[in-house]
Amino acid sequence: MAKEFDKELLNKTVISIVGDTFQKLCRAKFSADPVVLERDIIEFDGRLSVSPMEKFDAPAYAGVVNFFLSQKDLTEEVAVGMFVLIIKEEIMEKFSKAMGRSSRDSEDDEIMLDVCGEMTNILAGNLKNELVSLGYAELVLSTPSKYRNTIRGGVLFDYSLYQKQEIIFSFWNQKSVAIEVCMGAVPLKGRS
Repeated sequence: MAKEFDKELLNKTVISIVGDTFQKLCRAKFSADPVVLERDIIEFDGRLSVSPMEKFDAPAYAGVVNFFLSQKDLTEEVAVGMFVLIIKEEIMEKFSKAMGRSSRDSEDDEIMLDVCGEMTNILAGNLKNELVSLGYAELVLSTPSKYRNTIRGGVLFDYSLYQKQEIIFSFWNQKSVAIEVCMGAVPLKGRS
């Protein structure tokens, strides 16, 4: 069995679910084609290092969800994949308003963190569901973690992987959303 998931399929699926989800949730469309990059995984203290502020050279919110092959793997923190959503702060306010929140909500850091966590959970759930529809085994998701500007302690990931996918999305004519994702081997349904 391969050590990692098909990167081309993963990129295509992430781009599709981001486009569909942001259109439905926020009535937001891509203002440019997504940019896909492959990056080496930088590890620090056994975790993947991610720096949200470096994505856009500006304050940013981030949400993290891990994927596991089973509930036991979740309990033992043996991740098969990770999904990080990073949203530029000023764009987070636009998404929040488009989702029907008041302009005062965008001034409350805790509310913005909750919105980012909710969006991360929705996107990771949609990715999981799309993979199941493509014939892959159902994955178990962690509860989303939420951060502003820095992800303290790094991100759990599949230690057999050496690279991650980074996809940059533009909304409202500016680069404003980044997804970092990597996925180890996920079996097809009925196979282990």
